[in-house]
Amino acid sequence: MSAQSLLRLKIRMVQGKWNVTINTPMGERTGVLELHVQGKTLTGSLSDGEHQVAITDGKVDGSNLQWQAKITKPMRLSFKFTALVEGDRISGAARHMLGTATFSGTRA
Repeated sequence: MSAQSLLRLKIRMVQGKWNVTINTPMGERTGVLELHVQGKTLTGSLSDGEHQVAITDGKVDGSNLQWQAKITKPMRLSFKFTALVEGDRISGAARHMLGTATFSGTRA
């Protein structure tokens, strides 16, 4: 497999919509994580039907991902996410000033 083919495969592995559940300090929240990959840059959004936030400072290293997101409701929090994509599953953690929230999901 050529390097270009391998790169396209890795992008397809990460890119797309994911149905996720985040274990927050206020209970479980479900939402949609939409990821876009260009080279090693990750962009996209995280939404829960009522709110949508942009992903910033996103990076891709194979199936390992990291990004940041800021919410304003129900309180102001900045999150630093790390995640691992394995097939049609994604899981990881989101660090914030109150601790760490774990999340997991499946491809939508």
